[in-house]
Amino acid sequence: MVCLNPDAKKIGVYGGSFDPVHNGHLRSAQEVMQLCNLDELRFVPSGNPPHRSRALVSAVHRRAMLKLAVADVPGMVIDTRELERTQPSYSIDTLESIRAEVPHASLVLIIGMDQFSAFDTWHRWQELLQRVDLAVLERPGETISAHARELLKGALAERISVLKVTQLEISSSRIRHDLSQGLEIRFLVPYAVRNYIRENRLYASNVSMISTHSKNTGNTQ
Repeated sequence: MVCLNPDAKKIGVYGGSFDPVHNGHLRSAQEVMQLCNLDELRFVPSGNPPHRSRALVSAVHRRAMLKLAVADVPGMVIDTRELERTQPSYSIDTLESIRAEVPHASLVLIIGMDQFSAFDTWHRWQELLQRVDLAVLERPGETISAHARELLKGALAERISVLKVTQLEISSSRIRHDLSQGLEIRFLVPYAVRNYIRENRLYASNVSMISTHSKNTGNTQ
């Protein structure tokens, strides 16, 4: 990965619905911070993404869960600019907005291999790739599109890093499903996030069926 200015502050931008945030997100973020030598990693919860369905719970709850998840993690912060937009939110708009605030920083956009394989469908993707570095998270068994392979061999290939990070078999959809069935989600999400979901009865009317025993076990994950 070659940054626009190697001496500049390096900021990672990690977008998603985070509905809810889970330990898979957090572990990947931690490893990207180390591998890319980031000074700061911003979680950017989506507001009104043009290519995804809307999140199941409100922006207020998703923001609160993210803040709980990274409260004691140095360098990780929450950036709510997409939640504050009413119009469709494209990555290029978010990155330009961040660039305006920190014009001398080097920006690293963190995406999954599935997103990278469809990168040519992104709004103003050529422009985006000329302005930021990409950190692509590789997942075992995933296929890569012909277009993505060409990007890795093209003129801007030095701006793209494919990273092998720990891939925990956790997904937000699985967590929502488990909650809908009244199943325990301990160790899938940070302990504070688990408690927040239970206390606010998110994702399922029977979330209160989850055992409260661990509140008294001293678990401080």
